[in-house]
Order: sequence, then C-alpha cells, then structure tokens
Amino acid sequence: MLLRSFFPLVLLSIILFKHPSYAASDLGEDSAASLLSLPYIDYVKTEKEPNKAGTTIYKKDKAFSGYSIYTSDMKPDGFVNLIDMDGKIVHRWARRNPQSVKVRWEQVTPFPDGSIFLSCHMGTIDWQWVDVNSHCIDVIDMPGQSAHHGAYYLKDGGFLGLVSNMIYIPFRDLMLKVQDNSLVRVSSDGRTLKKISLRNLFAEDLGYHKKLGEFYDYQKDYLTRSSRGENKKPKFDPFHANNIVNLEWDIPGIAKKGDWLVTVRHLDRIFIVAPEQERIVWQWGENIISHPHHATFLTGDQILLFDNGSNKKSSRIIVVDIRSGKIVWQYGQKPGQEFFSNLRGSAQRLPNGNTLIADSDSGRAFEVTISGEVVWEWYVDFLTEGNNKGKRRAVSRIQRVPYDFFKGVQFNYGKIDP
Repeated sequence: MLLRSFFPLVLLSIILFKHPSYAASDLGEDSAASLLSLPYIDYVKTEKEPNKAGTTIYKKDKAFSGYSIYTSDMKPDGFVNLIDMDGKIVHRWARRNPQSVKVRWEQVTPFPDGSIFLSCHMGTIDWQWVDVNSHCIDVIDMPGQSAHHGAYYLKDGGFLGLVSNMIYIPFRDLMLKVQDNSLVRVSSDGRTLKKISLRNLFAEDLGYHKKLGEFYDYQKDYLTRSSRGENKKPKFDPFHANNIVNLEWDIPGIAKKGDWLVTVRHLDRIFIVAPEQERIVWQWGENIISHPHHATFLTGDQILLFDNGSNKKSSRIIVVDIRSGKIVWQYGQKPGQEFFSNLRGSAQRLPNGNTLIADSDSGRAFEVTISGEVVWEWYVDFLTEGNNKGKRRAVSRIQRVPYDFFKGVQFNYGKIDP
C-alpha cells in the first residue's frame, strides 16, 4: 500500500422483533426481511418528485458553500461525482482500474491533490486508491473477507474498515448461515493490525440472542416450504455494521482517544469499543432508534447519526449526548420535515453548524440549519441505460468540502479521458 506522508483534512462526518417463540409466519414481511442480508438497489423505488432534478433550493447567505462528493450504488457506470452548489458536475472519478474486477465504491475520503480513498462494497477487492485522473494507485485486499460500507482514514496513513464473512452457527437443531462482521485496523503498508469479530463482541448480548431465535424460526419455516439447495439458504445478517470512526480525543470517564465508534443497523445501536481490550465501553440506541446509519463524533461529548426509523417509516437526524444518553437535537418527524429512507443514509455536520443529509432512498440530499430550515436541496439524476433506465439513482452518501479544499487540481467536468 502506498504510504501517505501527510494527513489532509479528512471529514469526520465523511429491527424490532417479537419474542423468539413466535412462528416465522407471524413475523410479518418487513420484520422477516430485516433478518436477512440486504439486497441494495441502485434506483429510487417510489418516485415522489419526478419533475425535480439538480439543485432546487440554494440560500447562499445561509448554506455552507463548497463542493459535494456523492456516491450511489453506481450501476451501470461506476462514477464518484463532485458537484458545485448549483448541482453541476465539476469532476468525475470513473471506476475503470483495475478493469477486470467487480467493484462498487461507497465510502469516499478525498485528498487535496484530487485522489480519493474508497471502500469497495462487497466487491472482489476491498479498498482502493484512485488518483485525480481515475488511475488506480493501489488496492488492498483481505483474503476471505469482503469490505463493505464505511472506512476511516487515519493520520498515520492506515485506516479503519468493516469486513464480513460467512460463518455457520449451531443453534438448536440447525446450522444457521450467518454473515459475521468484523472491525479492522489496517496499516499504511496493508497489514491487518487488529481484527474484532462482532459475533464475539456480542456473544453474551441478549438482543443478539433474541435475533438468533427469530432467525431460527424463520429458517425452520423456510426449510419446510422450500426444496432449494444450500446456496439458496437464507443468510442471517444480525449486525450489518455500516460505519466506523476513530475517536480523536479523550472523553473522560467513558472513552479514550483511539477508541472506535461503530454503527450497527440490525441491532438498532451505536457503540464505542476499546480495540486493545476488545471491549464495548459505551452503547446506546436499543428501543430508541431503528436501523441507524453513519454515526460520527461531534466536538466534545456528542454523536450525530442518521436514524432511519424503519419501525415508524419516518427518518430523522439526531444528536445524542454521550454522557446523558439524551437526544439534544433532531431534524425530521415534525410537520414539514418528514422524510423516510429505509436503506442507507448519511449526515454530516458542516463548519457553520448546518447539517448535510443524504435522503438515500429518494435520491435527494439537503442541508438544514440548527433551527430546521432547508437552505440547500438537490436531486440526483436519472439512469440513462440498463434495465432501470428512466429511474432516479439512489444516493449512498454525500459529503461536502470547502471550495478551497483541492489544491491545484485540474477538474475534468465529467469528461473522462481513456
């Protein structure tokens, strides 16, 4: 792996179930589906604003102006786009190197020279560096594992990442097919310095064991109704981690610099783990949030996160105080603020105090003030080819950098050279 000798500005803000004794037929479609590995799609399923595209709101005196970098599931083209506040493409990185492997880019860390570090979601490589001209600088692969969702670039040139692998767990009279998640720290030269299995970390957790019972009932029912083979057996996804962030300061009495903040969708929780002790030192969210995404630290003792609100079909962005466990700010679920993204989503606290939000399932991003005023809104474009031509792309995540972030970069305005 290429050793980075500098640390540029890296953005820090870059399933409720019934008792296990209930039969799978009692779970309901939404609950049963949430037990399984998620099939992400690359387009908006229900289009509510077919006539909107590009920037629809921009209050220059209140918004934090800069470039926005967004990713989608990016089929069939595979781009990462940089747009200005008017929604115009300023630069585009193309997924073209290495050409022979399957890659879906997700988390993006930008550098001032125009290169980007990427998490490659469930592809045949795990992480990748790409220069400003979309040429591959380096790839990092962890045999037997698949990277997914978030990654956090560290000051020493290494990074934190999320990987998954399939395991089998004996439970009652079945072997449950389980997608385990692990937290990893990787050095600047590609060595795995630390790996923590979430299955081991949550081995004694009551919520996790409840889900094992739920999935046992689901799989038992499935096996009585289906004659399909082992490859078609449902995959249990009890954790579905989607973000990992390094703590850059001490939180006295709770956590230390170098601890990790992790978001786990299917346990309805966020938690801080001390990696050296492999011990959870703080956790929050069970029975409060539903299917969360993208928790990040704010200055001091607060955490910003995207609460998908899948149980209520209503999303919100919240700030929780780590010490009290109280929600001290939120946007959403009030008249005029309603939005819902069952899958994905991100939130970034901007330097002026505003919050940039990816309403992923609607293919929309918007910026709100502390008081809840929408000061910027943008809709992604529509797919122009493939089976879903004419449908709006879904947005995985979006982040903003100041206009002066990139230094001496020649932007290509969407035109990719061979």
